[in-house]
Order: sequence, then C-alpha cells, then structure tokens
Amino acid sequence: MSPFILKEGWFLLYSVLLGIGITFVYDCLRICRRVVVHGSFWISLEDLIYWIFVSCSIFYLLYCENNGTFRWFAIMGAAAGMFLFKKTLSPAWVKYGSLLFGRICQLILCIGKLFVSPIRAAGRIGGKKASALGRKIRLTGRILKKRLTVGVKMVKMTLCRHCREKQRGRKNGKA
Repeated sequence: MSPFILKEGWFLLYSVLLGIGITFVYDCLRICRRVVVHGSFWISLEDLIYWIFVSCSIFYLLYCENNGTFRWFAIMGAAAGMFLFKKTLSPAWVKYGSLLFGRICQLILCIGKLFVSPIRAAGRIGGKKASALGRKIRLTGRILKKRLTVGVKMVKMTLCRHCREKQRGRKNGKA
C-alpha cells in the first residue's frame, strides 16, 4: 500500500474520531442540561462555547493533518463519526449518564445539607436571640432618646431663664 493512501486512511480515521468526540462532548452538555436546569441565556452561552470548540477542533485537524487544505471527505468522515455515535452509543450514554450524574449531584447536595443544617439551625437560634436583643436595644434607644430630649429641653429652659435674669439685672443696674 502506498504511503499516500495510508496517510489518507489515517486522516479519514481521525475525521471519524473527531466526529465521535464532537458528539460525545455535546451529549455531555445534554446530560448537564438534563440534570441542572438552565435558562436560555446559559444554554446559548454553552452552545456558543461548544461551537467555538468544534470549529477550532476541525480547523486543527485540517491544519495539522492536511496542511490546511479543505477536503470534503474529512467533513464527511466527521459527519459519519457523528452519525455513528448518535445512532449507537449516544442514547444509552445520555440516559445512563444523566442518571449517574443526577445521583452524584443528589449525593453532593445531601452531604452539603448535612454540613449546612447545623449552621442554619444555629443561625435560626441566633436570629431569634438577635431579634429579641434588637427589640430591647430599640426600646432602650427610644427611652434614652426621650430622656435626652427632656434633658435638652430642661437645659435650654434653664439657660433661657438664666439669660433673662442676667438681662433684668443689667436693666436694674446690677451689672
């Protein structure tokens, strides 16, 4: 077999493997979307990043293996790999991968709840005590404000009375 044909065969194999890899990565995104609910913004952002990754991968394959020359059989090989993976392994991978990833997420959440629940309970108890303390502080503040207001008024009245007496004394000639 000639080395040129052998090189073309390897190039086709790489194209098929790239198609399988591209579909595998997208199925991983699908699994993630099934387990963790996404909004349309995040789905669009993930798809944008995915397609940038795909285009860079295809460009890298064409650049390294074929000196940057665009060959339709490479694209057809990638499409064949995508179709092959999609029809054979993809349904099982998405189904069981979603179940496994979902169980792992549930386990992580349960463990997280075990660690967070004492903190939340302490926060609830502390919150009630802090709330009662806050009420007492507000009440004390109101009482102090009333007393200070009364005290300030008394000082003003005393000063005014003192000033009036001084002015009367000057008028009467006592200065």
